[in-house]
Amino acid sequence: MTTPASAVSRFLENHMRRDAQARETSVAGYMAGLAAGCLVAVGALGPYMGWGLTKALLSLVGVLCVYYTIIWRALRAGWFHPAIHWLNVAIEVSIPSVVLAFDLRFQGAAYALTAPTLVIWGTLVVLAALRTQPLLALVAGALAAVEYLVLYFFFVMPLLPEEPLLTLKPPFIMMRSVFLLSSGVATAILARHFMRKTEQALAALREQEVMGKYMLHERIGSGGMAEVYRATYSPEGGFEKQVALKRILPSYADDAEFVSLFRREAELCSTLHHPNIVQVFDLGRHGNTYFLAMEFVDGLPLSTVLRGLNWQGLPVSAVTFLGAELAAALDYLHRRTGKYGEPLHLIHRDVNPPNVLISRGGEVKLSDFGIARDTARAQLTVAGNIRGKLGYMSPEQAYGKPIDGRTDLFALGLTLHEALTGQRLLLGQDEAGLMMAAVSQELLPPSHVRPDVPPELDAVVMGLLDRDMNKRTPTGEEVRHQLLALTGEAAPYPQGQLTLARATQVAMAHVQQHHSGSLSGPHSSPSASGQVLVRSG
Repeated sequence: MTTPASAVSRFLENHMRRDAQARETSVAGYMAGLAAGCLVAVGALGPYMGWGLTKALLSLVGVLCVYYTIIWRALRAGWFHPAIHWLNVAIEVSIPSVVLAFDLRFQGAAYALTAPTLVIWGTLVVLAALRTQPLLALVAGALAAVEYLVLYFFFVMPLLPEEPLLTLKPPFIMMRSVFLLSSGVATAILARHFMRKTEQALAALREQEVMGKYMLHERIGSGGMAEVYRATYSPEGGFEKQVALKRILPSYADDAEFVSLFRREAELCSTLHHPNIVQVFDLGRHGNTYFLAMEFVDGLPLSTVLRGLNWQGLPVSAVTFLGAELAAALDYLHRRTGKYGEPLHLIHRDVNPPNVLISRGGEVKLSDFGIARDTARAQLTVAGNIRGKLGYMSPEQAYGKPIDGRTDLFALGLTLHEALTGQRLLLGQDEAGLMMAAVSQELLPPSHVRPDVPPELDAVVMGLLDRDMNKRTPTGEEVRHQLLALTGEAAPYPQGQLTLARATQVAMAHVQQHHSGSLSGPHSSPSASGQVLVRSG
């Protein structure tokens, strides 16, 4: 889908309007510096020009230096008015006229028309091009030509001798005024050409980077199969909305299995409406790749928050709040019914810190439903593929046994354990080691690493980590009730969200400082590319 020319033109126009202050600041700084240099030059040439002309020029240049310095400082401080373009261009173009009047007064008509200062007239007209307004450049050229003709015919010509030099006669003066006017025309053409070529370049760039009505900004995550961008949804009418846009890398766009997972994620998430689940708004194809438009979470994945806190773990109340929110999301997912009220028995199958997003306000969102399935279809993994992130698999998931929502709760227990301790619980040197850890490694409570974790919270986490599915905490609703029953410093409310928000903000500042903001978006890696595929047998 091509980018509408009007949209590109509007985008460029708005950008140039926002940049007008910076450009005018540059011009004012240049003019202030030029005036300061002229003060020195005029003072040095004083003995040759005569002190009358010297004093007049010093006064003019001094006023210009003060004026442009004041304007420069005001613009740098944030003041700006669109009319300043027109005022400054009028002043700049009129400077040679004032100099010509001074030359006429102190040195005579012939000197006034041949003084070297007139050479800068055309340059000052061209300076209007920096405002990128063709009309302004035309007016500058016309004003210079009119001022030159008025000064010549009304003030200079009556003082010329009867037979002046050929170059001082009206035909040559008219030619000079035409040159001044043409400099304005050339400047306007240059400004218009610059704007048109910039629009064309921008349109060509956006043709590659705009996916339909989504304008891409910085990349906020990448992986082996997909990448995530912060994007602006910009349909007609001026409406805009920030979204996270995940797209399949072109090299994987022809991978039927991966595209199927990608589409399934969109289809499933579009039916899920819960405050703790990342919403999906759109699925589409642009060029040779597919994209997914999702809710933009201004924050970090839990894994990046922990890394930003130097793996010290989160405050206890932040973890209990995090657990209560995730438990609510999983309970909603596990209890989801179809259009006729039939239970769907959905399972996420990939709950882990990279897929838990935390906003700077402490909101918790569960993402990455690319491998979520209903229980019946999930059993297909017994004889085929085992899906999920190694290090966060339940024993039954690692064995390829039948699974249900309790598999997600085991992963939730691992995630909360890591949020408290800052360390992964299941460890292994390779894939086989991680899968063996899921079924045989000794699981110690969080207090083993972090003594300030209360026994009641230990019990909640270890209840989720029971390897026997029948003894494991059975539902997300029960997990949430257990966490809400905690008191004192471990209580998730009323301070849990605020504590989590503060920890996230600290982590964001740390990440931005050390990675130049490259991880400051809602994802540290595209969740679809983060999944692990292990062939059994």
